[in-house]
Amino acid sequence: MGNDSSRWDEIHKNIPQDLERHSQYAEVCERIFPRSSTICDLAGGLGYDAMYFIENGHNVIILDISSYALKHATQLAKNNNVSKKLVVKRCDFSNKMLPLKDKSVDVVFSRIGFNYFPYNETRALLAEVYRILKVDGKAYIAFKSPDDTEDYNFLKANTVELEDNVFIEGEQIRSRFTKTQLEQMLSEIGIAEYSVTPFREERETIRDEFMKASKQALCLNEVKFKKI
Repeated sequence: MGNDSSRWDEIHKNIPQDLERHSQYAEVCERIFPRSSTICDLAGGLGYDAMYFIENGHNVIILDISSYALKHATQLAKNNNVSKKLVVKRCDFSNKMLPLKDKSVDVVFSRIGFNYFPYNETRALLAEVYRILKVDGKAYIAFKSPDDTEDYNFLKANTVELEDNVFIEGEQIRSRFTKTQLEQMLSEIGIAEYSVTPFREERETIRDEFMKASKQALCLNEVKFKKI
């Protein structure tokens, strides 16, 4: 529902030029990545976060449903003479499987790419993240948080609630899982070392196609865990 490639192609085509840059969340996470990592950027979109990681010495695999976004990311890499550092793969996350081998990446990164699925599908994707991480590899996954009361109250008042904190707006599913729900998913998967903490992303302009133009911050829940 609502996760078709053509829809996401149109979203990416219409992102304003002043949003064509890497995210603040990518900056914060990259500082603590192991050097020269192989990073899987889930729902990496147009590739700006990936380019930032590559500029800092990493190799990146982008998984995304949008063919347009992947072509854009590929062209960015070509323009910057770093094509050998980037791999792109089309992936529909609603299939709950990631097209990578077990224990194949050092880092999994995702910024608000998992906010379009119900509880069980989200948990399955987190389990897939754990599967593809190398031993001692780490995941950094940012979810939109219900702590953004304006956003949350809008969804409560104007959409159909499919399940607890999962809403249907038109043809699109939007989740706003609480810290407790995310911790429960990780526990159910059997992940031992994890944290779920609030993260506030602030900029003059935030790269989020669904935010109101007047908003200057994203309230996120950051999920971090380690492969043992």
